[in-house]
Amino acid sequence: MHIPQLLVATIDVVQSLIYHPQRLLEFILVVVSVFAHFLETRQNIWSRILAFPIALTNIYVYSVRQLYGKVIYSIVFIFFNAYAYLRWKGTLHRKPLQVSRISYKMLLSITGLSMLGSMVWTFIGHIYFNKAPILSTYGDTCYMFLGFMDKWLMSHKKLERWVVTIFRYIIFSLACYQKGAIILSIHYLILSVIGIYGQIQWYISYKSMKI
Repeated sequence: MHIPQLLVATIDVVQSLIYHPQRLLEFILVVVSVFAHFLETRQNIWSRILAFPIALTNIYVYSVRQLYGKVIYSIVFIFFNAYAYLRWKGTLHRKPLQVSRISYKMLLSITGLSMLGSMVWTFIGHIYFNKAPILSTYGDTCYMFLGFMDKWLMSHKKLERWVVTIFRYIIFSLACYQKGAIILSIHYLILSVIGIYGQIQWYISYKSMKI
């Protein structure tokens, strides 16, 4: 692409954001969310602080997109995050939390329950809520149910949380795409890549604690 064409394309994107407040808000949300997730891979406590305004913004953005599983998840997440903040930060009488692991049996059990809950909720949504598309509804509900599991693992700094995170982000990216939210769809693909980096960083931290 020649420089004039690149400049024109950039101007078109900027104008699209300026004249569409919803897109601009989504773009800002994406940027802040990517930054917060990067901090989380580094176990930085600021990731927990930034998560509060991100969750509040999510409630509005995803209600507009009619991804109500994400909305419900964001509301519950605010309380999860407050708990996680206290766990991560530590106190004068308790050291900050370190990365640990859970058993594969427990991981499979709670994953199975989350997937089952997603399927049941998807069926209910498809039958009783205007015949919503299966893919977007399942991606939305799967994100919600796996999200509760993910955030419990995150609040306890369990290494396995990144595997769950990557899976749910990929599924939710497809749901956003079907809803026409291209920026948000790309956002969750980017977060999936960050999740791989997070898995590596937390594994290194876990191994250093074992030595």
